[in-house]
Amino acid sequence: MDMDIQHRQARPAAVAAVAFAVAAALAAPPLFAHDDGRRAPVKISLEAPDSGQFRGLTTTAGWALVLRIDAPQAVAIVETPEEPTQPVGRREAIVLTDPDGCLDMRHFPITRAGQPFEDCAGPDETFLEFTTERIDSFDFGDGQTGNFQVREQLVDDAFVPGTLLDKPYLATNAGVVQPVPRPQTGGALLDGYGFGPDDDLVGLVVMADLGAARAFDERFDRTLGPAIRNMAGFFNSVAQELRTRHGGPALTDYMHVQGGMFEPIAVFDLDTDAPDTDFLRRIDSGPVKGFRFLGAPQNDDDTLRELLSTYGPYLLDLRVALVDGVAPTFIRDMNGDGRYTVADLRRMGHEVISNEARLQLTVDFDALVTDTITGRTCPPPSLLYRDLDGNGRDGAISCSGSGGATRVRPVPR
Repeated sequence: MDMDIQHRQARPAAVAAVAFAVAAALAAPPLFAHDDGRRAPVKISLEAPDSGQFRGLTTTAGWALVLRIDAPQAVAIVETPEEPTQPVGRREAIVLTDPDGCLDMRHFPITRAGQPFEDCAGPDETFLEFTTERIDSFDFGDGQTGNFQVREQLVDDAFVPGTLLDKPYLATNAGVVQPVPRPQTGGALLDGYGFGPDDDLVGLVVMADLGAARAFDERFDRTLGPAIRNMAGFFNSVAQELRTRHGGPALTDYMHVQGGMFEPIAVFDLDTDAPDTDFLRRIDSGPVKGFRFLGAPQNDDDTLRELLSTYGPYLLDLRVALVDGVAPTFIRDMNGDGRYTVADLRRMGHEVISNEARLQLTVDFDALVTDTITGRTCPPPSLLYRDLDGNGRDGAISCSGSGGATRVRPVPR
């Protein structure tokens, strides 16, 4: 066991169409450029949170990740029914390019291929598939909107050892393998929610090398290779605009961030036989480290605050891009630089059709910025207890509180 004792200081109308709209006489502003100089037909911008130059400060849950997706040279938005779904669903697309000026689109969607919107020589269009969606959330079935093939991919994988899975699992002290409790993903329900591509914006890739997004085995080791899970499947809602001041259509994509989505997974052992050590910690598959309490805890709340202070606040580094077709469920570090970027997507064989939008945000735990007047201070759902020194005990603190406590969150100045 790799153990490091940390001494801390107190920190301060067509055949297939049910709707067909063409934006005529669009202006032609310059296309958005990739980092490597190639031109991209779509631009992603982060509308929220507003992290600013100082990388902001927010708590782990309750905030919104809002994307603005502009396609200034696109020529149309199309919509078609999706017959295999019951009841009949629908799909939409922004037509990014149409070189011959005849809107064929018989290659959209795949299940209705061969039925053109207009009588053309053949399809030559490129497009971005989406579905206008009012709300997605775990445990709510979604059978009428979105790409049903992608929706099936978002069903939680059952545990299989030695396999990349769209649901993270960890073994208990008794060796029982269980799903990581957060974020919640809906299990086997077809709810269009979970790790993987978004069924309502199938080309979206959201990359964060953090917590449950990281691929690890049931022992919390990264034996499956450097890889992360696509977080796009957690977006809740998509809305469209036909024409904006930039000259073309746009989408707004919204995610309500819930517990465990963008948090490190920290495993603690409060009952250790290690010398000069009060507790052990392992964070995001890293080494086991030992810590001493800064002061003598008077109750469980004091102990929890000490645990959280060993790794909070932390920096969330998030990257977002769009690829042609369906986005991958997993992103691998293809160039070995320790990061997950559009460069890795390209090396995986994906055609990137947007810029790479990046968010760097300071995140702190609710217990550290909260004065709990009633109720009990409970840890974030990503704080777990396991036996890390092999003595068979972990000293877990049970939490009987609820989210209904009265709280005050002072705004840092």
